[in-house]
Amino acid sequence: MTPGNAPVAVASGFTNIVDIAVDRRGRIYVLELAKNSLLWGDPTGALYRIDRDGKRTELAAGQLTMPGGVAVDEHGTVYVSNRSTSAGGGELLRIKG
Repeated sequence: MTPGNAPVAVASGFTNIVDIAVDRRGRIYVLELAKNSLLWGDPTGALYRIDRDGKRTELAAGQLTMPGGVAVDEHGTVYVSNRSTSAGGGELLRIKG
């Protein structure tokens, strides 16, 4: 941020963002711990890709449970840590971006 300039929202409408990543094409990946709020007891997480034009796409819909982190490699492959709150039950998922 530059002093005197207000931050600008790039995307909105999220619930529990736990991580973000950006790929070489400038697309932003937003990872939510609980898509529908922890208050409702639903552990379903969400991974969204925000394209440069603002289009939002949910990746791996319904397949994430309490995810904890997201990373994108130089080839555009997306990795998500899933079941991040389960002792010994965590897993690393590879997701096509």
